[in-house]
Amino acid sequence: MPSLLRTLKVKPLKAPGGNYVTVSRSTRAWDVFLLCFFAGLAAGTVMANFWYSSFTDEAGYYLGLLDRNVNITKDERMLLFGQVLSQRMMEVWIVWLVGMTAYALPLFCIFTVLAGFSMGFVLSVITVQKGLMGLPVFLMTVMPQCLCYLPVFGILLFWGVQKGRRFRIPAFLLLLLLTAAGSALEAWVNPAFLKFVLS
Repeated sequence: MPSLLRTLKVKPLKAPGGNYVTVSRSTRAWDVFLLCFFAGLAAGTVMANFWYSSFTDEAGYYLGLLDRNVNITKDERMLLFGQVLSQRMMEVWIVWLVGMTAYALPLFCIFTVLAGFSMGFVLSVITVQKGLMGLPVFLMTVMPQCLCYLPVFGILLFWGVQKGRRFRIPAFLLLLLLTAAGSALEAWVNPAFLKFVLS
Protein backbone atom coordinates (compact mmCIF):
# COMPACT_ATOMS: atom_id res chain seq x y z
CA MET A 1 0.00 0.00 0.00
CA PRO A 2 2.74 2.55 0.82
CA SER A 3 4.41 1.81 -2.53
CA LEU A 4 1.10 2.42 -4.31
CA LEU A 5 0.72 5.76 -2.51
CA ARG A 6 4.25 6.72 -3.49
CA THR A 7 3.53 5.82 -7.12
CA LEU A 8 0.40 7.96 -7.13
CA LYS A 9 2.22 10.68 -5.16
CA VAL A 10 -0.43 10.63 -2.46
CA LYS A 11 0.62 11.65 1.03
CA PRO A 12 -1.21 10.30 4.13
CA LEU A 13 -2.26 12.97 6.62
CA LYS A 14 -3.53 12.51 10.15
CA ALA A 15 -7.06 13.75 10.74
CA PRO A 16 -8.07 15.37 14.07
CA GLY A 17 -9.77 12.14 15.17
CA GLY A 18 -6.55 10.19 14.77
CA ASN A 19 -7.47 8.41 11.52
CA TYR A 20 -5.37 8.79 8.40
CA VAL A 21 -6.74 10.35 5.24
CA THR A 22 -5.05 10.55 1.87
CA VAL A 23 -4.67 13.87 0.11
CA SER A 24 -3.09 14.19 -3.31
CA ARG A 25 -0.45 16.83 -3.81
CA SER A 26 -2.42 18.19 -6.74
CA THR A 27 -5.81 18.30 -4.97
CA ARG A 28 -5.64 22.04 -4.46
CA ALA A 29 -4.68 22.57 -8.10
CA TRP A 30 -7.67 20.52 -9.28
CA ASP A 31 -9.96 22.57 -7.05
CA VAL A 32 -8.59 25.73 -8.68
CA PHE A 33 -9.05 24.24 -12.16
CA LEU A 34 -12.68 23.35 -11.40
CA LEU A 35 -13.33 26.83 -10.05
CA CYS A 36 -11.79 28.39 -13.17
CA PHE A 37 -13.78 26.07 -15.44
CA PHE A 38 -17.12 26.90 -13.83
CA ALA A 39 -16.26 30.60 -13.77
CA GLY A 40 -15.60 30.45 -17.51
CA LEU A 41 -18.76 28.40 -18.04
CA ALA A 42 -20.86 31.01 -16.23
CA ALA A 43 -19.20 33.88 -18.12
CA GLY A 44 -19.77 32.20 -21.49
CA THR A 45 -23.41 31.49 -20.67
CA VAL A 46 -24.05 35.07 -19.53
CA MET A 47 -22.34 36.57 -22.57
CA ALA A 48 -24.24 34.37 -25.02
CA ASN A 49 -27.61 35.10 -23.43
CA PHE A 50 -27.19 38.85 -22.99
CA TRP A 51 -25.44 39.63 -26.28
CA TYR A 52 -26.87 36.89 -28.50
CA SER A 53 -28.13 39.40 -31.08
CA SER A 54 -24.52 40.41 -31.75
CA PHE A 55 -23.56 36.82 -32.57
CA THR A 56 -26.55 35.79 -34.69
CA ASP A 57 -24.50 35.44 -37.89
CA GLU A 58 -21.76 33.45 -36.15
CA ALA A 59 -24.36 31.16 -34.56
CA GLY A 60 -25.99 30.49 -37.92
CA TYR A 61 -22.60 29.81 -39.50
CA TYR A 62 -21.64 27.37 -36.72
CA LEU A 63 -24.89 25.43 -36.99
CA GLY A 64 -24.49 25.42 -40.77
CA LEU A 65 -21.08 23.78 -40.34
CA LEU A 66 -22.65 21.10 -38.18
CA ASP A 67 -25.26 20.38 -40.84
CA ARG A 68 -22.59 20.29 -43.56
CA ASN A 69 -20.34 17.89 -41.62
CA VAL A 70 -23.18 15.40 -41.39
CA ASN A 71 -23.34 15.00 -45.18
CA ILE A 72 -19.71 15.30 -46.32
CA THR A 73 -18.27 12.71 -48.71
CA LYS A 74 -15.65 10.06 -47.93
CA ASP A 75 -12.83 12.12 -49.45
CA GLU A 76 -13.93 15.22 -47.56
CA ARG A 77 -14.05 13.18 -44.36
CA MET A 78 -10.44 12.13 -44.85
CA LEU A 79 -9.48 15.76 -45.34
CA LEU A 80 -11.43 16.68 -42.21
CA PHE A 81 -9.57 13.99 -40.27
CA GLY A 82 -6.23 15.43 -41.34
CA GLN A 83 -7.25 18.94 -40.29
CA VAL A 84 -8.65 17.80 -36.94
CA LEU A 85 -5.63 15.59 -36.22
CA SER A 86 -3.11 18.37 -36.90
CA GLN A 87 -5.06 20.83 -34.74
CA ARG A 88 -5.49 18.41 -31.81
CA MET A 89 -1.84 17.32 -31.94
CA MET A 90 -0.77 20.95 -31.83
CA GLU A 91 -3.03 21.57 -28.83
CA VAL A 92 -1.60 18.55 -26.97
CA TRP A 93 1.95 19.65 -27.78
CA ILE A 94 1.31 23.20 -26.53
CA VAL A 95 -0.34 22.02 -23.30
CA TRP A 96 2.52 19.58 -22.67
CA LEU A 97 5.13 22.30 -23.25
CA VAL A 98 3.27 24.68 -20.93
CA GLY A 99 3.20 21.93 -18.29
CA MET A 100 7.00 21.79 -18.38
CA THR A 101 7.37 25.46 -17.47
CA ALA A 102 7.32 27.24 -14.13
CA TYR A 103 4.10 29.02 -15.16
CA ALA A 104 2.09 25.83 -15.68
CA LEU A 105 -0.49 26.46 -12.95
CA PRO A 106 -1.55 30.01 -13.92
CA LEU A 107 -1.53 29.16 -17.63
CA PHE A 108 -3.58 26.02 -17.04
CA CYS A 109 -6.03 28.15 -15.08
CA ILE A 110 -6.37 30.41 -18.12
CA PHE A 111 -6.87 27.36 -20.36
CA THR A 112 -9.63 25.97 -18.13
CA VAL A 113 -11.37 29.36 -17.99
CA LEU A 114 -11.33 29.53 -21.79
CA ALA A 115 -12.55 25.93 -22.09
CA GLY A 116 -15.44 26.64 -19.73
CA PHE A 117 -16.23 29.91 -21.49
CA SER A 118 -16.36 28.31 -24.95
CA MET A 119 -18.50 25.42 -23.65
CA GLY A 120 -20.97 27.75 -21.93
CA PHE A 121 -21.12 30.07 -24.94
CA VAL A 122 -21.66 27.32 -27.53
CA LEU A 123 -24.23 25.51 -25.37
CA SER A 124 -26.20 28.73 -24.87
CA VAL A 125 -26.09 29.63 -28.56
CA ILE A 126 -27.27 26.17 -29.62
CA THR A 127 -30.02 26.24 -26.98
CA VAL A 128 -31.28 29.61 -28.26
CA GLN A 129 -31.32 28.21 -31.81
CA LYS A 130 -32.68 24.73 -31.08
CA GLY A 131 -34.74 25.21 -27.92
CA LEU A 132 -35.14 22.03 -25.85
CA MET A 133 -33.01 20.12 -28.35
CA GLY A 134 -30.07 22.42 -27.61
CA LEU A 135 -28.54 20.20 -24.91
CA PRO A 136 -28.77 16.93 -26.94
CA VAL A 137 -27.31 18.68 -30.00
CA PHE A 138 -24.47 20.09 -27.91
CA LEU A 139 -23.72 16.70 -26.36
CA MET A 140 -23.62 15.13 -29.81
CA THR A 141 -21.09 17.74 -30.99
CA VAL A 142 -18.57 16.46 -28.43
CA MET A 143 -19.39 12.73 -28.47
CA PRO A 144 -17.75 10.25 -28.65
CA GLN A 145 -14.38 11.99 -29.18
CA CYS A 146 -14.45 13.55 -25.72
CA LEU A 147 -13.97 10.04 -24.29
CA CYS A 148 -10.44 10.22 -25.75
CA TYR A 149 -9.73 13.92 -25.30
CA LEU A 150 -10.74 14.20 -21.63
CA PRO A 151 -8.17 11.62 -20.42
CA VAL A 152 -5.49 13.25 -22.58
CA PHE A 153 -5.92 16.74 -21.18
CA GLY A 154 -6.60 15.43 -17.67
CA ILE A 155 -3.26 13.62 -17.66
CA LEU A 156 -1.48 16.66 -19.11
CA LEU A 157 -2.92 18.87 -16.37
CA PHE A 158 -1.95 16.30 -13.74
CA TRP A 159 1.64 16.19 -15.02
CA GLY A 160 1.80 19.97 -15.11
CA VAL A 161 1.10 20.37 -11.39
CA GLN A 162 3.52 17.66 -10.26
CA LYS A 163 6.98 18.40 -8.91
CA GLY A 164 9.98 16.97 -10.70
CA ARG A 165 8.45 17.09 -14.17
CA ARG A 166 10.24 14.92 -16.70
CA PHE A 167 9.72 13.68 -20.23
CA ARG A 168 7.88 10.34 -20.30
CA ILE A 169 8.17 9.00 -23.84
CA PRO A 170 5.87 5.91 -23.55
CA ALA A 171 3.16 7.90 -21.76
CA PHE A 172 3.43 10.77 -24.23
CA LEU A 173 3.13 8.33 -27.16
CA LEU A 174 -0.02 6.93 -25.50
CA LEU A 175 -1.44 10.46 -25.32
CA LEU A 176 -0.70 10.96 -29.02
CA LEU A 177 -2.42 7.66 -29.80
CA LEU A 178 -5.50 8.72 -27.83
CA THR A 179 -5.47 12.06 -29.64
CA ALA A 180 -5.35 10.32 -33.02
CA ALA A 181 -8.22 8.03 -31.95
CA GLY A 182 -10.24 11.05 -30.82
CA SER A 183 -9.59 12.79 -34.14
CA ALA A 184 -10.77 9.70 -36.04
CA LEU A 185 -13.94 9.56 -33.94
CA GLU A 186 -14.49 13.27 -34.52
CA ALA A 187 -14.18 12.88 -38.29
CA TRP A 188 -16.04 9.61 -38.89
CA VAL A 189 -18.26 8.71 -35.92
CA ASN A 190 -19.32 12.12 -34.59
CA PRO A 191 -21.25 13.00 -37.80
CA ALA A 192 -23.45 9.94 -37.22
CA PHE A 193 -24.23 11.19 -33.70
CA LEU A 194 -25.04 14.64 -35.07
CA LYS A 195 -27.22 13.21 -37.82
CA PHE A 196 -29.27 11.42 -35.17
CA VAL A 197 -30.24 14.70 -33.44
CA LEU A 198 -30.24 17.05 -36.45
CA SER A 199 -32.36 14.96 -38.81
